[in-house]
Amino acid sequence: MEIVDALVRLRRPFVVVRAYLDAARHLVPLVAPAAVVFVPLALIAASALLPLLSDSAVVRNDELEIYGAEPRHLLVWSAAVLVAFVVAQAVVFPATVVIAAALQAGGPPVPALRALRVALRRLPSMLPLVVLAVPVFALVVAAGYGALLVTGSLAPAVFVFVGLALFTMPALLAVPAVVLEGRSAPAAVGRGYDLVVGHAPSSTFTLACGVYVIPGVVSQVLDAVMAGLHGPALMYASGLAGGVLALAGTAFQASVVTRQFLHRLALRPAPVPAEEFGRILADLPGAGPRRRVRFPLVLPALVLPGLVYGGVAAVNPFGWLETSETDVTAAWRDSFDVGIGAPVLRRGDLRALYPGPGKGMVALVHGGPDTPSAMFACADPACRRARLHEAQAGPDQDLGVEAVGAALPDGRLVLTSWTRHHAGFDSWERLGLLICDREGCVPPRDGSPLIPRHDFARGLSLAMSARPGGGLVVAIAEQVEIGRGLRRYDDVISLVFCADPGCSRPVTREVARVPSGGFAPESQTLSVVVGADDRPVVARMDSRTGAVHVVSCEDPACARPHVTRPVAPRTIEPTRDGPRHAVAVAVRLDGRPVLAYQDIRDSAVRYLDCRTRDCGRHVTVTLSGGSYAPPVPVIDRAGHVLVAYQDVGRPYVMLATCADGRCARTAVAGLRNGPGDGLAMTLDRAGRPVIVWTDGNGSYFSDGEWSLMVTTPLNLTP
Repeated sequence: MEIVDALVRLRRPFVVVRAYLDAARHLVPLVAPAAVVFVPLALIAASALLPLLSDSAVVRNDELEIYGAEPRHLLVWSAAVLVAFVVAQAVVFPATVVIAAALQAGGPPVPALRALRVALRRLPSMLPLVVLAVPVFALVVAAGYGALLVTGSLAPAVFVFVGLALFTMPALLAVPAVVLEGRSAPAAVGRGYDLVVGHAPSSTFTLACGVYVIPGVVSQVLDAVMAGLHGPALMYASGLAGGVLALAGTAFQASVVTRQFLHRLALRPAPVPAEEFGRILADLPGAGPRRRVRFPLVLPALVLPGLVYGGVAAVNPFGWLETSETDVTAAWRDSFDVGIGAPVLRRGDLRALYPGPGKGMVALVHGGPDTPSAMFACADPACRRARLHEAQAGPDQDLGVEAVGAALPDGRLVLTSWTRHHAGFDSWERLGLLICDREGCVPPRDGSPLIPRHDFARGLSLAMSARPGGGLVVAIAEQVEIGRGLRRYDDVISLVFCADPGCSRPVTREVARVPSGGFAPESQTLSVVVGADDRPVVARMDSRTGAVHVVSCEDPACARPHVTRPVAPRTIEPTRDGPRHAVAVAVRLDGRPVLAYQDIRDSAVRYLDCRTRDCGRHVTVTLSGGSYAPPVPVIDRAGHVLVAYQDVGRPYVMLATCADGRCARTAVAGLRNGPGDGLAMTLDRAGRPVIVWTDGNGSYFSDGEWSLMVTTPLNLTP
């Protein structure tokens, strides 16, 4: 009588609805096998991952990320975890089917351990099913992709993929055929297709909806709900949602597969259903004592993974690097109103970064051939509120010459500005200054020209630095030909000293004349910085040979300069674009300079540690292979040398902490759209490094994606 009643119940339609209601009523026993297996396995996998994350985990905006880990180690760990979870699922899913079958037959639930023992006995037949599923899935994907390539349209590809995927749905019934009837893998697959003969469409859509579509929709809804969360709340929510879906999802999916198997079995002509169903009930393990498993005992299994995942990111018990990161351009994608006159910030415009007024920052932005240079101002350390302040372009301003700048102690930015002047048929250019604040960029009232007259402004390279006591130092490098037609050149380096920000009384002094292979006038091949003792240091890279000269001064007026060449010239094959190359200099408190540069041969990033004030003795450290963006050195308040750079070989923004000729490298951000052209770094008011960088090489108006990012390491310990 019990078998007859069970068959009557199982013949009822709406399999998915009834299976989901059964799973909801009996969620605790159905979840038990997954909790017993998956929770310990997840904790073991996480414990095995921790040693690999010792120097690679980063808590970005209170969310856990992995940067810079050894790919080979992560690949081995991922493969091992994947195999372990697949084998575990080959035990957990059949065990859940056993419990679901007992419940849907009207009996008491089978204890989880007994169901797991049954599943383990059937594992030799389940593993071939798993092995068979991998190539079948690959063939379905390949067929859909092939249809896309042949037709060039997404609709036929989706039709082929969905059609083949639906054709494989009856194979899901092989699982209950193995675990409930003891069939071999090939016989179980044949059993699944045999049960749906004549009812393939309804059975196929029932399995597809109950096993894939509804769980997928639930997952998407949860993602949409969590989209507005950030920080620890997002970590806890995503961990909890992932844990609950992984455990409860198996219960609902197994309930649907079991119900559909028994439903199709119950609909077969009599007396076959009663005989087969009787054998299934006879082979089920005993229910044992009727001890009710209470929900509070299963609750920790549902929430523990999420709590651990969220707690690790929120509390950071392992002392991983914590960073704050902002996508500045995210707010611009829907609006071009980014400042007065709405100037456009392009991917390659970023040049330098300085502390701004209050807690903010200011950056120098190169305007390009048709747009004046600008000041990019961030009102807060994370740069969530940013504006572009364009220089006031006069009618004779030369917009094709790249500006250089320096930050004043009050947060204002000083920029160089070329203007054209005409007298009859004669014309020349004059170099002056602009002072930028949050209202815009205007010439100083009492300023004087730094270069009153020059015939070709684009033939000069410029660099600028603020002086500790106020005022400025501007470095100028100009190529001069030696003799007529000999194609031999010298590089003449001069310094312009300004006692005040407006440079009312500039004093110019030639400090070096070095041989040159002939250079392109690029601002990033000339760098100047003034040390705490008010002595300037200049680094100059030859754009043709890669040679780097360092000019150091014995006094603030640089009356006695010293010139050394720590990087020798190289012979390279000329190309149209050539390798990317740049040099930047910083000075320690004791006056010894450090350099970061891109090698002229391969754009490799190198750090040069000068052991003397004139850099006559030095140590060179290679930080990475090729890089698009130029490296930036900064000296922190404790005297440590920090070098920010992008590594093309590994998709990260790196920060090297260097001392005594050795550097420790830390990945602080991950590239999403590829390496970018722009990179700049400064120290904020709290003494922490702030890195502004471009993610991706696309143009703002092209199909290429790029973003302007601001990353601040919050707990960096050199």
